[in-house]
Amino acid sequence: MAKALSFKAVRVINIYWQVEDSGIDCGIYLMRHMESYKGENEGSWECGLTGKMTGDVTAILMLRTKYMARLLIADFNKYKSMIVTDYEAFRKLDILQQNMLLQESAKNRKKKRKARGHQ
Repeated sequence: MAKALSFKAVRVINIYWQVEDSGIDCGIYLMRHMESYKGENEGSWECGLTGKMTGDVTAILMLRTKYMARLLIADFNKYKSMIVTDYEAFRKLDILQQNMLLQESAKNRKKKRKARGHQ
């Protein structure tokens, strides 16, 4: 297959939601493009993104969560059983305990970022 494809001409198609500098979200944009492209012609392909990073904030957050969840519970993840066990234990907590753990986790992430010199 690789040999057959090596003779094909490459053409970059123009997409209206193309983002020049998506920073840390470039992987999310790429995964969404790969997930949504089904061979449509240029101009008729719709992936659900606008190309304006401020307009895509909600969609990007939802896609990041979707892709992260898939990776965490994928069979190739050697920590899958631990993650599933922890998730099941978390779900059994009442909403106040869940919120407390989430807030504590957010504080810890913020401390770690600050220690590494990130804001």
